[in-house]
Amino acid sequence: MRKIEKFELVFILIFLFFLSFFLRVYKLDHYLSFHQDQVRDLLIVQKHFQEKNIPLLGPKASVGDFYLPPFWYYLMGFSYFFSSSPLAPAILTVFLNSLTTIFIYLFTFKFFDRKIAFFSSFLYAVSPFSIEYSRFAWNPNPITLFVILTFYFLYNFLHQKKELSFFLGVITANLCLQLHYQGAVIFIFYFLINIFYKKISLKRFLIYFLINILLIFPFIIYEFKNNFSNTVGILSFFSSSQKSSLKFFGIPFYLKFLLNDFSWFLSSLIFFKNKILGYIGLFFLLSLILFSSLNLKKLSFSEKIINLFLLFSFFMLYIYKNSLIGFYLLFLIPIVIVYFSIFINKLNKKISLGLFLVLIILNFLNSPAFGKYDNTYLWLNEVSSKISKNKNYCIEYDIFKETFIEDKIRYMFSIQKNKPSKKCLDNAYVYYFCEPVKCNLEKFKDKKIENIKFNQEYYVKTYKIK
Repeated sequence: MRKIEKFELVFILIFLFFLSFFLRVYKLDHYLSFHQDQVRDLLIVQKHFQEKNIPLLGPKASVGDFYLPPFWYYLMGFSYFFSSSPLAPAILTVFLNSLTTIFIYLFTFKFFDRKIAFFSSFLYAVSPFSIEYSRFAWNPNPITLFVILTFYFLYNFLHQKKELSFFLGVITANLCLQLHYQGAVIFIFYFLINIFYKKISLKRFLIYFLINILLIFPFIIYEFKNNFSNTVGILSFFSSSQKSSLKFFGIPFYLKFLLNDFSWFLSSLIFFKNKILGYIGLFFLLSLILFSSLNLKKLSFSEKIINLFLLFSFFMLYIYKNSLIGFYLLFLIPIVIVYFSIFINKLNKKISLGLFLVLIILNFLNSPAFGKYDNTYLWLNEVSSKISKNKNYCIEYDIFKETFIEDKIRYMFSIQKNKPSKKCLDNAYVYYFCEPVKCNLEKFKDKKIENIKFNQEYYVKTYKIK
C-alpha cells in the first residue's frame, strides 16, 4: 500500500471513530440509562474492589437461574479503577462501540472493497439502534466489537491461512458468549464454519478447547466450589422451560417475531426508525438470504460465509423457545449492516450512492443522540453532590425495593467524599427520601420539615429534617 493510501486510510478511520464517539458520548450524562442492572453491576464491582477479590461470576442471565462468566465485570473493573462514577463504564462502552466502526471498515475493506467498507462503517456510525445501545453500561452492549473482531479473524484465517488469527478468533468468540448468551450464536458458528471448511485438526481442536477453558476458568472455579449450580441452572432451563414452552412457540410465534420485533430492529438499525421501511427491509433481507442460499456456488467466498451466518442465526432464533427481546439481536448489528451494504453496492452506481446518502442524512437527523433524555442520573448526581456537602448527615428511605431507586441513591452517596452517617445522631441533618405513596411525615411531626427542590425534578420526594 502506497504512503498516500495509508494516509487516506488513517484519516478515514480517525474520522469514523470520532463521528461514532461524538454521537454516542454527546451529553452522555443526560442520556445515561442508570437503572436496575447498571446499579446492580456497580454495587457488585464496588464490593469486589472493597474486599480485594476477583469476580468468579458475571451478571445473572435475563432468563433462567444461572449466571454468565465474569468478563463483563472485568471490563467494568477496568473503568472503576479510574473512576467509580456511573459515567465511567458508560464511557468505556461508548469507546468500545466506537472501535467497532473502525473494525467494520477494516474488515470490509480487506475482504470486500472500499465502497462497501465506507457504506457499512458509516451506516453503523449513525445507526439509531447502535447509538441507543452504546450509551450506557450493560453487559450485552459491547458485543458488536467482539462480533466483528471474530469475523475479521475468521476471514483472516480462512482467506489468508494465518494460524494466529484462528486462535484470536477463538478468544473473541468466547468473549461474545461471556458478555451475553446471545453470543452463543457467534461461538457455535465459529466452530461449525471451521468444521465446514475442514479446518479443525486434532491439534487445533485441543488448543481451541484449552483456550476456552482458560477464558472461563474463574467460572469453572465457582462451579466446583458450588456444586455446579450454574450448570444445573442452564440444563434445567433448556430441559424444562424449552419443553413447556413448545406449545406457545413455533412458526406462528416466529412469524410474529419477524414481523414485529425483527422489522423494528431493521427500521431502528438502518431505516431511521421508519416502520414501513422496516417491513420492506425485512422482505428484501429474507429474500436475499433465501435467493443467495439457493445459489451459494455463485457467491464469492466472503459473501458465502456471511450468508451462512445469517441462515444459522435465523435458525438459532427459531429454536430458542422463549421470548425474543430487541436487545437479543445486538450480535447481528455489524453483520446485517455489512450484508445490506453489499446489496447497496450491487445496485447502479448513482442509485447506490444516492440511497447511501439519503440513509446517512435521515439517520443522522433522526438520531437519538439529540432526542429526549432520561434525567435519572442527572437527578441522582445533583442530589448526592448537594447533600453530601454537609459533613454530618444521615438518610432515611421509604422507597419500594422493586424500583431499585434506593440502591441508586445509596451508591451515589457511597462515592461522595462526605458519606452519610450509618446512624442518625441527634445533631445530624436527616434527609428523607420517599415515593409519594409511601411518604410518612408523621414520624417527623416534632421536627422542622423542609421540602427540598432540585434543578432536575424526579418523582421521588426529598425532605430535610432539622
